[in-house]
Amino acid sequence: MAAAIAPPAATGAVPRNRGWRAKCLALAAIVLVAGDACGSGIASAPLAPRSAPRGATMFTRLMPERTGVKTENRYADPEMWARRYQEFLFGAVGTGVAIGDYDGDGRPDIFAVSKTESCRLFRNLGDFRFEDVTERAGVADKGAAAGVWKQGATFVDVNNDGRLDLYVCRFDASNLLYVNQGDGRFRELAHDYGLDVSDASGMAAFCDYDRDGRVDVYIATNLLNMMRGPNGQRGYLLHQLSNGTFADVSAAAGIAGATQSHSATWWDYDNDGWPDLYVANDYAAPDRLYHNNRDGTFTDSVDRVLPHTSFASMGADLGDVNNDGLIDFLSADMATTTHEKDQRSMADTRGRAVDPPDLGNEAPQYPRSALYLNTGTARCLEAAVLAGIDATDWTWGPRFEDLDNDGRLDLFVPNGMFVEQSIDINTRMLSAETTAERVRIMRQSPVLNEENLAFRSAGQQNGDLAFENVGAAWGLDHKGISFGAAFGDFDDDGDLDLVYANYQDSVAVLRNDSDTGHRVIVELRGTTSNHFGVGATVHIATSAGVQVRQLWLARGYMSSSEPVVHFGLGEEREIRELTVRWPSGAVQRFEHVVADRRYTITEPAAGVAGVGDPGSGSSSFAKATEDKTSPATTSLFAETSEAHGLAVTSREEPVDEVALQRLLPTRFNRRGPALAVGDVNGDGIEDVVIGGTTQTAAQVRLGSAPGNDPAADAGAAFPTDMVNDGPVLLFDAMGDGRPALLVTKGGNSLPAGAAEYQPKLYVQDEPGRFRLAAGALPELSLSVGAAAVADFDRDGRLDVFLGARVLPGLYPLAPQSALLRNRGPATAGFEDATELLAPALRNVGLVTSALWSDVDQDGWPDLLVALEWGRVTCFHNEQGRGFSDWTERAGFAAAGTGWWTSLAAADFNGDGRMDYVAGNVGLNTQYRASAAQPALLFYGDFRRDGGEPQLIEAYYEGDKLYPWRSRRDLGAAIPSVLKRFPRNNAYARATLSEILGEEKLAAADKFMATELRSGVFLSQPDDTWRFTPLPRIAQIAPLQGMVAGDFDGDGQADLYAVQNSYAPIAVVGRFDGGLSQLLRGDGRGGFEPVPPAQSGLVVPGDAKALAVLDLGQDGWPDFLVTRNNASTLVFERQHEPGLRSVRVQLRGPAGNPTAIGARLTAHYRDGHAQSVELQAGSGHASQSLAAAFFGDRADNPLARISVRWPDGATTQHDVTGTTPVIILPAPR
Repeated sequence: MAAAIAPPAATGAVPRNRGWRAKCLALAAIVLVAGDACGSGIASAPLAPRSAPRGATMFTRLMPERTGVKTENRYADPEMWARRYQEFLFGAVGTGVAIGDYDGDGRPDIFAVSKTESCRLFRNLGDFRFEDVTERAGVADKGAAAGVWKQGATFVDVNNDGRLDLYVCRFDASNLLYVNQGDGRFRELAHDYGLDVSDASGMAAFCDYDRDGRVDVYIATNLLNMMRGPNGQRGYLLHQLSNGTFADVSAAAGIAGATQSHSATWWDYDNDGWPDLYVANDYAAPDRLYHNNRDGTFTDSVDRVLPHTSFASMGADLGDVNNDGLIDFLSADMATTTHEKDQRSMADTRGRAVDPPDLGNEAPQYPRSALYLNTGTARCLEAAVLAGIDATDWTWGPRFEDLDNDGRLDLFVPNGMFVEQSIDINTRMLSAETTAERVRIMRQSPVLNEENLAFRSAGQQNGDLAFENVGAAWGLDHKGISFGAAFGDFDDDGDLDLVYANYQDSVAVLRNDSDTGHRVIVELRGTTSNHFGVGATVHIATSAGVQVRQLWLARGYMSSSEPVVHFGLGEEREIRELTVRWPSGAVQRFEHVVADRRYTITEPAAGVAGVGDPGSGSSSFAKATEDKTSPATTSLFAETSEAHGLAVTSREEPVDEVALQRLLPTRFNRRGPALAVGDVNGDGIEDVVIGGTTQTAAQVRLGSAPGNDPAADAGAAFPTDMVNDGPVLLFDAMGDGRPALLVTKGGNSLPAGAAEYQPKLYVQDEPGRFRLAAGALPELSLSVGAAAVADFDRDGRLDVFLGARVLPGLYPLAPQSALLRNRGPATAGFEDATELLAPALRNVGLVTSALWSDVDQDGWPDLLVALEWGRVTCFHNEQGRGFSDWTERAGFAAAGTGWWTSLAAADFNGDGRMDYVAGNVGLNTQYRASAAQPALLFYGDFRRDGGEPQLIEAYYEGDKLYPWRSRRDLGAAIPSVLKRFPRNNAYARATLSEILGEEKLAAADKFMATELRSGVFLSQPDDTWRFTPLPRIAQIAPLQGMVAGDFDGDGQADLYAVQNSYAPIAVVGRFDGGLSQLLRGDGRGGFEPVPPAQSGLVVPGDAKALAVLDLGQDGWPDFLVTRNNASTLVFERQHEPGLRSVRVQLRGPAGNPTAIGARLTAHYRDGHAQSVELQAGSGHASQSLAAAFFGDRADNPLARISVRWPDGATTQHDVTGTTPVIILPAPR
């Protein structure tokens, strides 16, 4: 086999004359070499003038008569609608295109795949004129071969001789390798090279995965025979041996299992310099993300890296969409752009979703596109909805490129399908009795002609994720059925032109007529690495920021683009630094790279890396070390739960809450575990209480001094109940100086009113030993969402607010909350004072969070309450005599109603008053809301049978109101819907009033949300608070536990929030795009997102409670995080040179020994001040250590601390020395 192959040319062989551009490059190279005998490794030539002025649109489609690119793609095989209709409809659907300069004349050429006719090769003659050289080049499909189904194609230099070869994938026939002979002709040698795979091959993704200088290949496959292999075929990993042939190493490498792949994409997701592989699978087959183990083997890591995947993954692409220097990834699905299309086709798929197993780590699949944001931590965020690209219709080959040269990646999406696979059609198919009848139904189905889409990146700053649809404005909105797409610079003007394949039509050729933005094109020439630098990463830095590209061939769907790297530069005329990281590990850096040129960069000799100036020809070279990752940096926090004995998992028992209440959109039984931090045993070291579940009892973990044994269970025997614990609080309830433990109950597992929802108070007779204080609390049956403690009447005893979360089985009706006044142990503890002092609190709504804070600085704690389907509500304390609703007066009402989740307080704008952060569900869910078009929920008797009311979720599209749920789901709860709409298509077109009737809607209770963004209420000079949304990246998931304080030691208040929610039912899907977010405050009310790799704060999963404590007793704030059905995490602050933090605690009298409600203000030498309130209960079911943390920098040290105590007294304390812990006594 090897003997039939001519020996590969020497690595780095120079191709033949490349025409005018090649001459310019050669001259430039001569100049550079003349300037430096070593050579700088870079040569350049000016870009050609732009081909044409911009017309009405940025892209101009050129007709075949103008370009000479004439192809047929007729899909003429009768078997497509006979014996192989399933393999055709569900696997071997589309075709692709390949772009590359096969003849070395400096102009990229086009290879167009035709499904059942001969593929065509078009040589670029310049001026967008092409010559069909298929027969002359030797790549024509002749005879019966023309009828074999062809799929994907790629130009690739297989034998590393400097010339592009051509690889074509075929269905149920041997794949073809056309080896470039160097004279404009090819020779088919797939068998000789070991590349003649015969299977349901779709696309070949070439890559040097073992970094030996030779390209290897993964061949993606799909269905071959539905009867024998209904789950698809295996993929093929072929390794290129030293003799130039390929060997199948799939099994040995760990690549296994059936696939239904439409794309396979190499992506170094963990930034270690070793390419990993994403295999996108259609329908129920899960996507695979194969991690490169650096030893020739791979491990599927999809469940560890991604929160969820697409259900029916199609094409895929990668690129740095937020310009943070990390490569992100898009997997395309078929979610639709309109309500009618969704209900016609996708709604039933969504309705059949199920949750993954509790005890597993399986990533769920959702029928929408997924955008994975690389964090540099080997875990990804998911942000497709936030970015506006989750629903792009029946998408095949998504492609990221900077089409308008503004320095940000845009997205092109080809769409369409030759038959509509609607719910009605599928229903008829299922009822058909014969294969012939099923084929007839499908063949007579309407053609799904859809518009192609284009999205311009509208993000103005790093971290901003927003794409706007510009398909029509850019001339990219062709309506039809389009498959694979590829880009190349056909006219050498530096912008990217476009080619895409069409069903039963010629390929489309579009010229990019952009007239804005500077740009560069970079070609790579490997020496130790493969010749075209496949797998290399190119970074650039300009005064506008950073950009990064990785050079891969197979991208999108069954297509490959010109093997070059393109950067748009916007207004920038120079690249400050350009860095190439080669597959070999070598690194080159070039400075002062001029814009509007085409560069060719040659890899240095083995073991040498260079830094050069292409403008002057100067360069310097040094011995290179292998570049494995980005430069290492020390993160602010490190995860240390095991070391502290706090890696605790509270197990949950599954409860079918939907059986209790049909059409329930979210669940309430998995809102914990709760957290409380305090000094339980009086040893001066904080201890931790973790709330219980029906499976795992509440735990008290006693802390230990640094260097001693980790935290241990205190041995307190708390029972497990039939309902989960709600929030838990540690506070001196009995006035004896020892913390009691309040354990509330939550969830939805028992009916409303059940005795098991009674909150309980446990007191200590001896340190660390709790017993139930029977009768200390009034009789209450509350499913509690929030609990907070303060001495609201300033009688020296701590009182409690219990915010009810839900009426079990009666969502969304308002439950009854309670304000409990502490009357002291002599009068049997607490009394319910709600009706007497705050009657508006009783039925305030669905409470998710609460905190006591002195809003108006009168020395009396006021109460803030966050509500679902309500506002952030403010109740002003009338000096202990009652509470008034100040929501409108204080400005909180202006934020609107939302699904508020969490509250935290700090002085973010430096005016000495508290500001308030309110968590919300965010912008990365399928829900959307505004004041004009709110998210709606109707609750009423739509069956008119006097029975259980029904829940109807609704949303606006345009000015019309539609139901969220499918005909099948809604009809199961309201059978009249099925009778009124026997056909699904009619239901898909109907508005909510047409489905249910205006009269029934008017009679129902109506709940609305107008604001879904998390944000901060900043204090204003007029004594009101104004809502400002948090940075966009913080909207990627619901904010759960939140804490505010100076976490980086700079003297300004920061915010940290943990994220996600697995509460939505399976039909809705998890809100799981986040990993937690640290926001650095600027002291003026603004925030800067700190990336996870820099903060070290990575919290995947269903994060819940978050508390601050000081585990190291070093004065720095640490974090403790609980997750539902997963282990607790601890993040310990790492020390930084030149930075110091001080923990300040107060010693109050019995009844309030930790001075809950006090306000501390740190005064710095430069006159700056920072204020902190001590609170017990905030965020999500969380209580932090009653302490304030203040940065204490050597150049601006703490000078003085002032305290306003809970009873109104004030004290001043000078700060001297450098102790990390300061304890201040109350005035006598």
